[in-house]
Amino acid sequence: MSLANAARVLHWFKRGHAIAAVGELSAAMGWPKSTTSRLLKDMAAHGLLERDEPTRRYRVGLLMLELGRSFASGDPMLEAVDQALQEITRETGFSTGISILDGADIVVLRSRPGTHPLRVVTPPGTRGPAAANSTGRMLLGLLPREEVERRFTPYPSGLRPNAPPSLEELMARVDRARLRGWEESSDEALPGLAGVSIAIPGRDGRPALAPYIAFAVAQVDKAGRARLAAMLQDMAASLSPGGLQAFPLHRERSSKEAALG
Repeated sequence: MSLANAARVLHWFKRGHAIAAVGELSAAMGWPKSTTSRLLKDMAAHGLLERDEPTRRYRVGLLMLELGRSFASGDPMLEAVDQALQEITRETGFSTGISILDGADIVVLRSRPGTHPLRVVTPPGTRGPAAANSTGRMLLGLLPREEVERRFTPYPSGLRPNAPPSLEELMARVDRARLRGWEESSDEALPGLAGVSIAIPGRDGRPALAPYIAFAVAQVDKAGRARLAAMLQDMAASLSPGGLQAFPLHRERSSKEAALG
């Protein structure tokens, strides 16, 4: 089994394909069916994939799911932030979660729905373009400019109209986020979805985290978004006094004032 080819298959599943037949993967990879069949059988034998016998189709195996759970657990900061976000959801009624950066994408690690009748639900494992998310732009702000340019050259096409249309505009949005210490998105990654987020730099080899609050575009005005961002900043500062060193804490009101509306 070629490690590079196995990785290509897993990356293909990562892009939102839940289950696939040999012929489908053969066409997607440009490999002969016999080669594809042998590779998928080997991957299933090692737990990387799982075969559905009635249909003879393949899905991601339990080993990969277990590794994913292991990756998302055991980080004290991740657990502390997730616990604190539960309280923010309780206070505000809005959905909250945590994302990390993966190349030019963001991946949701933790999430919980809000209590408002109009709820925003983004399940863990959801992947989206970092350029079109407040979490992505905050996390990109932790990287050297040259690295951001490398990841986004060529610049991705097909982003929604409200997302940065070019690398230059993306860098301007990242610079703004870095300056004020938080970022917002509105009708970018998904229609009608808005959110605010901050970034907490990673430590001891762990990835940087982007806690977020998500809501429908019409639910929160500009001032309200700044107050929600202040709640996230206060939360992070209380959990790790040095955790926001990369970003200045600019805000007009404290989280206590935000809770009062």
